[in-house]
Amino acid sequence: MLLVLAGAIALAGLFYWRAYGMLRRGQWQILLLLRALSILIVVLLLFRPVFSYHKQLTERAAVIFLLDRSASMGIADDASGKTRFEQAREQISDWWLKLEDSFDLRLIEFSDQTRRLQDAAELATLVSDGKATSLSRALAASTKERDENDQPLDVEAVILLSDGAHNSARSPLELSSQMPWPVHTVGVGASLKSDISYRDIQVTGLNCPERMMLNNKAKINAAVEGVGLAGRVIQVFLDDDGQQIAESELTLDNIEGSQTVEFEIRPTVKGRHTYTVRIPPISEEKIEENNQRTAVSLVVEPGLRVLYIEGTLRAEYGALVDRFLAKDPDLEFCALVQTRPNHFLKRTNIEGLQLTSIPSDAETINTFDVFLIGDLDSTYLKPEQQQLILDRVRQGAGLIMLGGYHSLGPGGYGGTPIGEALPVVLGSRDIGQLTDPFLPTLTPEGARHPIFANIAHFFPTETSPPEQDGLPPLDGCTRVAAARPGAAVLATCAIDVANMPVLAVQPAGEGRSAVFCGDTTRKWQQGPRAMDQESPFLRFWGQMIRWAAGRSSEVEAKASIVCTADKSYYEPDEPVKISAIVRDDEGQATGSAQVRARIKGPSGGQEEVELGVVAGPAGHYGATFEPREQGTFEIVAVTEIGGKPLEAEKVLVEIGRPNLEFDKLDLDEKMLAQIASDSGGRYLHITAASLLVDQLDRTIRKREQYLEKPLFWPPAFWVLFVGLITTEWILRRRFQLR
Repeated sequence: MLLVLAGAIALAGLFYWRAYGMLRRGQWQILLLLRALSILIVVLLLFRPVFSYHKQLTERAAVIFLLDRSASMGIADDASGKTRFEQAREQISDWWLKLEDSFDLRLIEFSDQTRRLQDAAELATLVSDGKATSLSRALAASTKERDENDQPLDVEAVILLSDGAHNSARSPLELSSQMPWPVHTVGVGASLKSDISYRDIQVTGLNCPERMMLNNKAKINAAVEGVGLAGRVIQVFLDDDGQQIAESELTLDNIEGSQTVEFEIRPTVKGRHTYTVRIPPISEEKIEENNQRTAVSLVVEPGLRVLYIEGTLRAEYGALVDRFLAKDPDLEFCALVQTRPNHFLKRTNIEGLQLTSIPSDAETINTFDVFLIGDLDSTYLKPEQQQLILDRVRQGAGLIMLGGYHSLGPGGYGGTPIGEALPVVLGSRDIGQLTDPFLPTLTPEGARHPIFANIAHFFPTETSPPEQDGLPPLDGCTRVAAARPGAAVLATCAIDVANMPVLAVQPAGEGRSAVFCGDTTRKWQQGPRAMDQESPFLRFWGQMIRWAAGRSSEVEAKASIVCTADKSYYEPDEPVKISAIVRDDEGQATGSAQVRARIKGPSGGQEEVELGVVAGPAGHYGATFEPREQGTFEIVAVTEIGGKPLEAEKVLVEIGRPNLEFDKLDLDEKMLAQIASDSGGRYLHITAASLLVDQLDRTIRKREQYLEKPLFWPPAFWVLFVGLITTEWILRRRFQLR
């Protein structure tokens, strides 16, 4: 660099020698200096030199204290009457005075979150009120400590003071073996059960399903343990959202471990429910906070699975699959269409379903809620298969048979197990078809039935024409002999002399069966859609399937968004899974929406999460987020359909639960000892923990630091370069040089 610099300056002086000879001595010296400085700047920018050197530093090693301030540390189980937290706080204050001259001391308090304290003076302001204990977050926080130059610390040891009652999602043992330095653990507290005078009743566990099915039986099991109260008879109560719904009597035993109390319930209201198992405290108990335990469950309608079996690849099959089943976000379906005798083509949105033929085992058949049988001859459904389907229907599922040239009577279903369960007398194979166009005529019962909710105005009744014109007629239907006694006829064919049933329904055990003789409802979808008119197609089939499955919910033909979480209660540090279902202006599922979830935390902080399309039924979106605090979170999913903003109803989820800290009150020496062992540290009870600080290495550390100082500053140098060149040009003009 110096050779280039000297050569460039020498050449500049040589090239301008003649011109400088015309000037006075001071003038050419100024110009040469300006040119030399310009060359110097360019050379420095090209070579980018640095000045490097080594510096010897002396520094103190760091000791990091981790102090548990969770609510369980507020228990006073010491003979002195001091709480666990008070003992730990006093011990750190004492150690701080002994170590502050020899070590760089750091103090981190933790419960479900962590916080670095500035110095020991802040200890006096702390209280043990944390809602949960995360030993894993405390260990992780110690590894993130840095010095004033943002460099990793030289740590002599980490000293963790806790009762070991970890109750968050991630196990601290996942981190302890990866710690870059020893973690010495100090146990604070005692085993309450070892005290012969100790009396306590505790709900130690609550096994409550995270989701319950509406109107289905569910079991909630509580684990109850009594200490020093053998033979005592207690009452155990179960509350639903604060209202008592069940009770049980339990006689406490003297066997170590919990006893189980089982409650059987049948939820009747959808939504989020808080279930609490509680035991009234007795006079001898020292701790009442652990006499109850709470869990949150979502009561939902069971999922809807449809098995559609079609005998021929007809237009009605395409309409039902492409325009209905694949567009209804509430349905999981498997459609099997026969392409040649006993060979079926599968179409499904059920992930992982391995099914290429009509199922013949009860396990598979029992996974479906509705069976839709199209133009399939009875010879392709063995009597054993028919009986399995019928058994499932009688247990609560639905059966719908459609009209066709190879179904109902023409398909030979008369006298078969399925045929006998249908609400019409089928007739023989040669009963034939009606081929004249017609619209089904609703009976008075049909006009009121859930299948025709909000769409009855499209159809004529026995006394009046349709209120809304334009619905294309069906091309025809399959003949049936008559309705069975006890069946409900919802629609008839007016062109038939006897007003033959077109749609009839009846109970079948705990399930339902239906027959719809028409087979060209695709026109109801195609015709109005081509004319940009309202169509009853989606609502007719959606409400038919839901009625068959035992649901009476109406299907709305409008844009909407529904948001849910996979459950209502989460452990601390557990990710929350958010789901949303989006329908377009026609009520069909859409996979092209931009969906976001707005999340409001218990402290008022807000964030947004983008939801992406997920596998399964169309129109489903999902995402996860990790809550950073405990309490109730509000989740609202939003999107925009056709330029119109949509907002789902608010969903509440609970992170942590009341009295979580009182589930485990005994000192967990096993956990603390394992953390110490994995990291190369030691475990001691707080009564003997002074040995730890006495054995710390107080040697002053020395290390050599390599430093570099740049000798170039590009922005400033470029500005200076332009200034020098400009000044030289001005002076040359003034000195009358070219």
